[in-house]
Amino acid sequence: MRESLPGLLVAVPLAGAALVPLIGALFRRGARETALVLHAGVFAIALALFALVQDGAPIAYAMGGWPGPWGIELRLDGLSALMALLTAGMACFAAPLDLSGRRSGAAGGRTSPFGDSLLRGVLLLLLAGLLGIVATRDLFNLFVFMEISSLAAYTLIAAGGGKATIAAFRYLLAGTAAGSLYLFGVGFLYALTGTLNMDDLPVQLAAAAPGAALATGVTLIAIGLSIKAALFPLHGWLPDVYVFAPTATTGFIAAVMAKVSAYALLRLLGETLFGVEAGAFVLDVLLWLGIGGVLVGGALAIAQTDVARMLAWSSISAMGTILIAVAVGSELAVTAALFHVVAHALAKGCFFFAAGALAGGLGLSRVQSWAGLASRLPGTAVAVTVAAFSLIGLPPVAGFFSKYLLLAATWNAGGAAGAAAFAALIASSLLAAVYLFRVLEAVWFRSPAQGSLLAEAPRTGPERLRLPRPLVFAVGALAALTLAGGLFAAAVERRLPRWPLPEPVGAASDLSRLDSARQEGAGTPGRRVLR
Repeated sequence: MRESLPGLLVAVPLAGAALVPLIGALFRRGARETALVLHAGVFAIALALFALVQDGAPIAYAMGGWPGPWGIELRLDGLSALMALLTAGMACFAAPLDLSGRRSGAAGGRTSPFGDSLLRGVLLLLLAGLLGIVATRDLFNLFVFMEISSLAAYTLIAAGGGKATIAAFRYLLAGTAAGSLYLFGVGFLYALTGTLNMDDLPVQLAAAAPGAALATGVTLIAIGLSIKAALFPLHGWLPDVYVFAPTATTGFIAAVMAKVSAYALLRLLGETLFGVEAGAFVLDVLLWLGIGGVLVGGALAIAQTDVARMLAWSSISAMGTILIAVAVGSELAVTAALFHVVAHALAKGCFFFAAGALAGGLGLSRVQSWAGLASRLPGTAVAVTVAAFSLIGLPPVAGFFSKYLLLAATWNAGGAAGAAAFAALIASSLLAAVYLFRVLEAVWFRSPAQGSLLAEAPRTGPERLRLPRPLVFAVGALAALTLAGGLFAAAVERRLPRWPLPEPVGAASDLSRLDSARQEGAGTPGRRVLR
């Protein structure tokens, strides 16, 4: 049974994607309940896998009974099990919500052309694709799952109608370009090595002569996955998607989808291809692009007056932060990146669910429209404050400790690149403080604007302001998890997988060498910073 869990992790939501719409079509009832049960089952499988790999031994499943490198293998280790748990958990928060719900101004009065049961099946399909990306050990199979998740995401985004359809089309164009570039890159590597297996590929590459074909393949793969992960400067599709997509879709996609693509980038460049000169060079380039993303995303977030668009640019800045840690490549840096992935997913999911509920249900989409929110919806105001503190990096929430680890990793790296990365992380928190304190100032210290819904709605009775219960639960639970991640940061850090990048071969990354030398010379590897 243990060996079958990776297969079940992908098969259950994939089968559910067909089963739920069928139930909705035949019985017109029970589709929502079936979908919720399936999501809970997938989360239970992911939780079991995460617990089982804590001893360090990965769990593998050979599809069709054909083991790698000839067959396609699904394998969960500490890193992939963590991503699977995060993805399945965030899907559980999105599953009870109205998947066709419209953001303010997104649909212009139109109703979604998609049925509820179909959209719930599509969400399960999206979940299956993301979990497949996390679990697979085959380059082409990763492309298949990447396309499955993308097609499902386009559908869920377009369900909002109006401007959401345009945003989905732009995302489709970007996603098609990304998938094509990735596939071309895989083609170059397959022509060189004759294998698609991620474990066999480094062995074959070691025997292959370095050249233009290898460099081209690695570069194309990196660009394709960078588009999917919305990394600067390939992020153009992201802001409109986050602004106009339905609330449930935005909360889930913003929390995990780009991060799963970043995970794939870490796996391929950090594990499979880092031992070649081209892989090390690409990581060095990604470091500086991450610094650029942190600064550009934070600066443009300050310029926004729409809360959702501000959060979208904030997400671009956060992806740059994660990219910096991946490019540094030390054990401490990768641990910090994983902590930050979890902390950011929880906080951003909480913030986007709250922003979507206030915009779509109450028409409160702009920063100034949130004035006086604490007096009318105090629970939502507290949850938003917890999420904002985490995004800025203030104690005692999870984001403070993840940013502390990130700063420690870049400081240990040394050199000009390490100093630039350290300064960029400090700047990211300062920029986040500017645009998020502006929101919190409106929420807590301003009175509702005259004539606004917050000012005019009755304070008691059936007409009083309130959010749908599933959204209240999602926002409250994610805020509580964000706070718990900070209060129990040492325990969380101990549970994160230890996954340093291997020492590069050839023209290795100067930053990684400096980090390794500093840690060995000082005797402070930083493996348990939060003891």
